[in-house]
Amino acid sequence: LVARVEKLRPIADRLGCTMAQLALAWCTKNPNVSTVMTGASRVEQVVQNFETLDVIDALTAEVKEEMEAAIAG
Repeated sequence: LVARVEKLRPIADRLGCTMAQLALAWCTKNPNVSTVMTGASRVEQVVQNFETLDVIDALTAEVKEEMEAAIAG
């Protein structure tokens, strides 16, 4: 599972975000997810969570397809 998830790292790097931000953005854009709840134990994590809002717009249908293809195999 970890190896599959690591295949998403180049996509996150290209979008200029962390893997956590990519995951949060994906959850936000997923029509099957009604609510995304985040938590943070450090101020930096709160900032990163807010910065995810910028990633959501970059997560186009094409990028989502690329993500699905990356973890499919």
